[in-house]
Amino acid sequence: MRIRTISLIALLALVVAACGGEAESATTSPQETTTPAPEAVVLSYALEAGTTYQYQVDIDQAIDLTSTGDTTATGGDKEIPGEASISIQGTSDFTYTVSDGPEPGTFEIEIVGDFSDLEFNGTVDGESVDSSEIPEIAEMEPVDVTIVVDERGNVIPDDSSGPGEDFLGGLGGLDMLDQLGAAAGTGQFVGPPLSEDEVTVGDTWSETIEVPTMPGADPVTTRIESEVVGTDTIDGSEVFVIETTSTTGAVEFDLAEFLIGFMSSFMAEDATDEEQAELDAIIDELRFVFSIDETVSDMTSWFDLEAGLSRQSELASDTHMVMDVNIPDETTGEMVEFAMDMNLSQEITYRLTGSGGV
Repeated sequence: MRIRTISLIALLALVVAACGGEAESATTSPQETTTPAPEAVVLSYALEAGTTYQYQVDIDQAIDLTSTGDTTATGGDKEIPGEASISIQGTSDFTYTVSDGPEPGTFEIEIVGDFSDLEFNGTVDGESVDSSEIPEIAEMEPVDVTIVVDERGNVIPDDSSGPGEDFLGGLGGLDMLDQLGAAAGTGQFVGPPLSEDEVTVGDTWSETIEVPTMPGADPVTTRIESEVVGTDTIDGSEVFVIETTSTTGAVEFDLAEFLIGFMSSFMAEDATDEEQAELDAIIDELRFVFSIDETVSDMTSWFDLEAGLSRQSELASDTHMVMDVNIPDETTGEMVEFAMDMNLSQEITYRLTGSGGV
């Protein structure tokens, strides 16, 4: 008997903070200020349906990884080097096309963009490489995603998703490694979540977002803290400068129990002792551990009070993730192993360059 299993898609750690969930928020004001602050106002996004906004997106990314074993254990299609230390820089124009959202006060936004030109250098398996020979792990797929946000900038989760799908991406192919290219983290809403209360320079607000993961597992918690640190002028428009820190707790999944239950469900009630022994042997060796350290992202946004949008945002983040997999091959049933330790750091800058009707 050949016992077959499925591949599972893992998460993209840099979008966790952007996922929707149940949030608790609070706003506080300073007791005193040393300089006069602008009049407090309620900030909100005022995107117009039928309008396309253009952002210039600059990315500066560094990937350091080590891996061993057979990447077919992950279900991914890309070759993963044994060792790599690479840096990637690129610039592109992204378009954000706005439509009316499903509920009043929400916007549906289609985000489209890609990086046609990348500057690339580093070492892969001890060999120097440059922009003419980008390894598969650093390749970038075009960004084409649609999200729904409310007037405060909160991303609204898709109600059609099953438990954990917003976080894990659903079942049907562990393509996390295929998505860790230069585009990681670029297809997101530009700007911070805003306070429900009036704010001015020195005011702070915060919220806690819980994102469901696997059934029976604790949700992933992200704490988002923002402060208006000053005012500025961009393209003749008055803006609030808002600093935002998002802290996502450590994540660790051991999906072995899930896989054991899945495989056991296909074991016939009249299975022979030999078939049961085969399954028991696989269970003894099975591993599927995925972990991400606590991740902190820092963002500075220049929010246009009158237009109700961010004219510029600068985001910096560092992520450390580990995989340890030993599962039966879908075709042969033989156990295949794969392990990876990866650090991903990046800085992304968004600059509004224009807008117009669709």
